[in-house]
Amino acid sequence: MSTTLQHRHEFNAKLTKLVSDMSAWEGKSRIDDEEAARIRAVIRSFSHTTTFDSLYLIGGVDGSGDYPSLSYSDSFVSIANASGTVYQTDTIHGLSEVASVADPNLELVWLPEDREAARPFWLEALSNLTGTPVAEVIGSSDYRSLKDGASHHTHSAGELEEHLILPAASDTSNVAIQLRSTAEYGAALRLIRHDAGCRFVLMDTTLSLPMVTRKQLSLYYEQLKRLCCVEAFNRGIVFMTISKSHGLPCIDIVEQLAADACGTGERVAEHWFLRLPVPGHDDWELSLVEGRTLPPIGAVSYLVRFHRNTPVVRMDIDRNYWEAHLKDDPAAEERLFGELDYASHDQRAFGYPYPIKACHDRVRLSMNERAALKNQIIEAAVAQGMKRSLFRDVSTTTGHV
Repeated sequence: MSTTLQHRHEFNAKLTKLVSDMSAWEGKSRIDDEEAARIRAVIRSFSHTTTFDSLYLIGGVDGSGDYPSLSYSDSFVSIANASGTVYQTDTIHGLSEVASVADPNLELVWLPEDREAARPFWLEALSNLTGTPVAEVIGSSDYRSLKDGASHHTHSAGELEEHLILPAASDTSNVAIQLRSTAEYGAALRLIRHDAGCRFVLMDTTLSLPMVTRKQLSLYYEQLKRLCCVEAFNRGIVFMTISKSHGLPCIDIVEQLAADACGTGERVAEHWFLRLPVPGHDDWELSLVEGRTLPPIGAVSYLVRFHRNTPVVRMDIDRNYWEAHLKDDPAAEERLFGELDYASHDQRAFGYPYPIKACHDRVRLSMNERAALKNQIIEAAVAQGMKRSLFRDVSTTTGHV
């Protein structure tokens, strides 16, 4: 980066404008006294939980991969990787890991640049990562009914499969999102379906459905996400997503209101949650979510703080589960977050459910592991008569690793 006087001057001018724009946006008055009183009234606390009535299992899911790992002529090879970890509540150790109850997802995906030629390879990869055929996922998920309502258009399962958004192989960013998300939700589905019977299955993501309002077009992992909700509901499992980036303004004001509600005065309040208003259920709206689809269609969203040293997070839960088990039952909600709190005070990840962190550490591919996988792919291909010279690892050869 150049450090000439001219460039420093231009940078400083841009920096001044940037912080000015940010300050003006943050300084907008978005919460009036009436709304502040309403927020303060609906914020609820839950007990810091160090003991429990019965043993239960908590599963965490995360993914990794290499997108793409290699290119070969006009095609690309990706490595999709995801897995789940399972922990049991333990009166002595806090959380105790149990043997894996679901096979990890590891898929080698080859996609040619020609989109029609790539389609069967896409469908094969999505099915393998899910452990279930694509058509079965679409037919069993409740995504279609949510999409029918949100888009005001009726869809058949066949239409949804036909109009799946499958990016071109060279559109590596979108390919990465699709494959990684499918790998993660596929691992979650395996965990949900396993006989071990987790009480919670947690993921670091949201229950947002980006394409649900669009006619015909959809993303496969949206439908797989909703199938996870359906399967978890049928088994009485709490399937929740957690996002460290809630994306809401004025969170400092909300935190002060939480401190008022919890009676902590000037100290940061912890062990509290705020359920965002649910359309069709609550008679008030939150100005902070204006212009955002929050809660997502088919879900209920919470702002939660488990520990004073970690920020407020957003957690989503299936609306069907909420209506059946939590709606109009404050005590049930408090118990739920209390049980999650037990998993969020592990010394390795204060304020965040540790099973997700543990899974992230386990599934992440190191540079050495990526290099070894690349070499294995190349050597196996060369043994089949393919040309070593046509394999390219663009990131490595251009010094971008």
